[in-house]
Amino acid sequence: MQRYSDEIIDEVRQANDIVDIISQYVHLKRSGRNFFGLCPFHSEKSPSFSVSPDKQIFHCFGCGVGGNVFTFLTKIEGINFIEAVQTLAERSNIQLPTLENNADAGKELLKSKVYKVNEYAANYYHQNLYKPEAKVAQEYIKKRKLTKETLESFQIGFSGKFDELYQELKKQGFEETEILESGLVNRNDRGQYIDRYRNRLMFPICDSRGRVIAFGGRVLDDSKPKYINSPENAVYSKGRNLFGLNVAKRGDIKQILIVEGYMDVISLHQRGITNVVAPLGTALTGQQGWLLRKNSEKIILSFDSDEAGLTAKIRAIDILQDMGCDIRILQMEGAKDPDEYIIKYGNARFHNLVEKAISVIEFKVKVLKQNLNLENVNDKIKFLNEIAKLIAKVTNTIEREVYIEKIAKEYDISKEAIYAEVNKLAYSRGKSEKILEKAKPLISHKKIEENEIPQAIKKRENTVISILLTGDINIFQIIKQNIQVENFKDRINQQIAKKLYEEFQKGNSNINSIIDMLGEEEQSHITEIMADDYEIENVEKAIDDIMQSYEKDKLNSRKFEILQLLEANQADEQKKEWEKELSEIIIRLAKMK
Repeated sequence: MQRYSDEIIDEVRQANDIVDIISQYVHLKRSGRNFFGLCPFHSEKSPSFSVSPDKQIFHCFGCGVGGNVFTFLTKIEGINFIEAVQTLAERSNIQLPTLENNADAGKELLKSKVYKVNEYAANYYHQNLYKPEAKVAQEYIKKRKLTKETLESFQIGFSGKFDELYQELKKQGFEETEILESGLVNRNDRGQYIDRYRNRLMFPICDSRGRVIAFGGRVLDDSKPKYINSPENAVYSKGRNLFGLNVAKRGDIKQILIVEGYMDVISLHQRGITNVVAPLGTALTGQQGWLLRKNSEKIILSFDSDEAGLTAKIRAIDILQDMGCDIRILQMEGAKDPDEYIIKYGNARFHNLVEKAISVIEFKVKVLKQNLNLENVNDKIKFLNEIAKLIAKVTNTIEREVYIEKIAKEYDISKEAIYAEVNKLAYSRGKSEKILEKAKPLISHKKIEENEIPQAIKKRENTVISILLTGDINIFQIIKQNIQVENFKDRINQQIAKKLYEEFQKGNSNINSIIDMLGEEEQSHITEIMADDYEIENVEKAIDDIMQSYEKDKLNSRKFEILQLLEANQADEQKKEWEKELSEIIIRLAKMK
């Protein structure tokens, strides 16, 4: 499989520091030579995700995932290797050559065509909006007081009848395959091509780079469904994108306001609130969370005040908290959403509302209070206990003090009572942790598999891989003379060694490019070896020690083999030869100690 040249890939790699890239998604803190944070690929409370600026790798000691900057991007964004190279090249202003004869070239070509179909459709719909046939859409826009500038910023449009778009796309030379893949046209049982969107107000959905990836269409009468959206396809995944982010990025997005729908975003933007986005559906996903974490420092949640909106808020809080985001929750009275609020009370009051957005703890306390009557003694005790549980989870002492002070004053609860409950929980948790530490391990009666590889052998093999990863061809030649690929007992080590041997034999000692050729499992194992940091000061001595240990294994294996032969064949003519060989082996082993 051909791809971009190693030179180009290395240029892109070197232009994108792994700490800079990962810190856009994960809150990292330096500890020694490395950075640590919560792993984005599995749920955890204590940071086990390590990023090495020296080696330009990441590795999670919790779930075992690891790799380089390309690996990280493919996993976090759900894209392939080629797309990762292209994304990072664009970020660092590196011009990539045309990619030819690639196994993924067909997919890449289809995607590029779908982007063009979408771009043409967005322009076509937008031009339709100004035609006489779009009177119903024009009346709706007038009613919502949307300006021409807003219509152009979001490329709002209007879809026509039956197969108008399909016919236009055919005239432009697009083929059925790419038209159908875009999701803009359906083919019925009779083989007819019919536009998915007909007589609807159209909202193009763009990715963060501004490429049109999908559409949402709103009816302009009472028919159902009110909204229909593009299906997921070669360029669109609703859980990985946010509506309006491409427009919001034109301004300051140090803090981002999250609302529910297209019109919420558009109306607020027109009224000067430009740092606003919406998930493509009611529930925020993990991937959308990472996208927010990458682009902003503070996230303000503002979903509708109904039960569905409350559920969406709680889910979003859980997702964003795990990512280390600074989260605030907008509190509104007298309106069901930000758009209605700003129309009623104006921009100034809304900005003030944003400034006063409350913390997660304060929000959870308010939700808790909704279902309790604080005039009732039992309810008040329950309220106090639940508050204590929330505050006990806050690790920052100053932050904890502020919450206790504020909650005690607001709900007329003694500070001392809150402190007492929080301290009791903290003591109880600390005591249970100590008990757990002292607990004796359970005795496992699981039978050890005969082919299970001893840890000492795994460690030795890992050390060999670690030395090979220096990329020194001369050292490789020494190792190859003494250790064959089949000598590696661990399956993954053998696969890694096989690839390293093959590439070194060709004269390719570019370790980064070799790692890119390996699968996910092998990459994770390599980063684990690199993260362990064997700190070999004298490579030649380390190789001598390893060779000697391999030789010792061979001699011991032969020794036991001879002992078995002697036991089974006591009258054999070869007995004296075996005994002589055994004696020589014992002497050689003695000299090795």
